[in-house]
Amino acid sequence: MENTAIEHGAAAASNNSGANILTPETLMVVLTWVTFFILLFILQKFAFKPIMENLQKREKDIREALENADKAKAQLAHIESEKQRILNEAKLQAAQIIDDARQTAKTLAADIEAKSRQQAQEIVKGAQQEIEGERQRLLKSLRKESGELAISLAGKIIQENMDQDKNRRLVQETIEQL
Repeated sequence: MENTAIEHGAAAASNNSGANILTPETLMVVLTWVTFFILLFILQKFAFKPIMENLQKREKDIREALENADKAKAQLAHIESEKQRILNEAKLQAAQIIDDARQTAKTLAADIEAKSRQQAQEIVKGAQQEIEGERQRLLKSLRKESGELAISLAGKIIQENMDQDKNRRLVQETIEQL
């Protein structure tokens, strides 16, 4: 068919060698328009309609995707604000727990210090009482020994009833024996 059109065009060109190239033949113009409208109808029926349906479907899908993206963005913002709120609450609770722990530690330290002071005072008081008891016992013992010594010296002095020099010497010897 192509060859026929070319041959027909070549034959017409050779027959009309004097014809103007810019003025087409009427039959050719009509056939071109008929072919154009037939092609347009076929394209409309089989190509444009499915293409338009696909474009509309794609536009709908894109619109839905954008809406879903906006919803997801809103949900993400809500989740982010919720996360921030939870973090802030956790920080406040952590600070409260730390403050409570410090207060408890201070209270325990004060209690331990008070108990330690009380125990130290009791130990000191016990030691002082023990020292005082020992002091009293030593004084009693010293008095007893002093009395016994005085009696012993007096007995020796009376037995010997001697002069002053002998008494001094006897006292000196007794002191050296102790």
